[in-house]
Amino acid sequence: MDSKKKDKEKLPTSSFQQQNLKAWQPLLTPKLVITTFWLISVVFSIIGAVVLTASATVVEYTVRYDNKIGLKETGNVTIAIDRDMHPPIFFYYQLTDFYQNHRRYVKSRSDAQLRGELDYTKSSPTTSSCEPLEKDPESGKILYPCGLIANSFFNDTFNYPVFEKNGIKTQVQWTKKNIAWKSDIEKKFVNVDTSTKEFNDTYSRTRSGVLLPMPEDEDFIVWMRTAGLPNFKKLNKRIELGHVKIPAGSTFVVSITNEFPVKEFGGTKSIVLSTTSWIGGKNEFLGWAYITVGILCFILAVAFCCKNIHSPRRLGDMTYFQFSGNRGHN
Repeated sequence: MDSKKKDKEKLPTSSFQQQNLKAWQPLLTPKLVITTFWLISVVFSIIGAVVLTASATVVEYTVRYDNKIGLKETGNVTIAIDRDMHPPIFFYYQLTDFYQNHRRYVKSRSDAQLRGELDYTKSSPTTSSCEPLEKDPESGKILYPCGLIANSFFNDTFNYPVFEKNGIKTQVQWTKKNIAWKSDIEKKFVNVDTSTKEFNDTYSRTRSGVLLPMPEDEDFIVWMRTAGLPNFKKLNKRIELGHVKIPAGSTFVVSITNEFPVKEFGGTKSIVLSTTSWIGGKNEFLGWAYITVGILCFILAVAFCCKNIHSPRRLGDMTYFQFSGNRGHN
């Protein structure tokens, strides 16, 4: 008897552990449902209109260049500016049909290696996740950095940006500083000393003669944050103009060295010049998504309202429901 009493005393007694907390469950009456749909319709439509208005203020230009500049060649690409572009202005590269979201591609990386945690053994467990591209096929050394993502790094270069109006050329100052996420820069990507004998005996900075980027390179950090869709753009430069704008009627010219092959997988390459708004870059999809949900809720509200008016269903009298737990069960 005493043991049973002790066992009972050991049981949790709080309301949370015994699931005796007070709860509220709304009764979904026609009036409540119709009102809820009306409110969602109004709120979502307003949000969608605000987002679309903000997106419309973004000035964005996209120009494809892989069909203008041959592989391993350098050429100029021009963008005609027909609207004033106020700073901040951002320069992106855009790829199509490149599946960075492929399961095997996403997994082929070593986060420990990128953080600078190296294991100086040729069968390093910290880089086994880089398969099928862990080692250089020629030297047999572990690649630094290893993996499919790192070794498919986008290596086209963009130089000498200028904008010209009325025959006057103005050099554009841009930078790749702070184009990556702050948390990535500070915590996830750390360079190691590659000049030591210990490093060079175990690791290779080149694959088939191609020099690999260092982890702290912000272009590389941006590339390593894989895109979720096959068509994507990635930030490459931030244009610093101070309070100066790129005026309408001018042309933006940039020199591009075409190094990254896309013909093999049927992709394309473009450059994107864009301003931003409080919601970020141009994003009409988000605004139309809100408006679509608002329209659907409006249609449902009208349908339920008509149904309730023409063939109402009488609700039961809630006073007859017994919620007390004092009644016994037969």
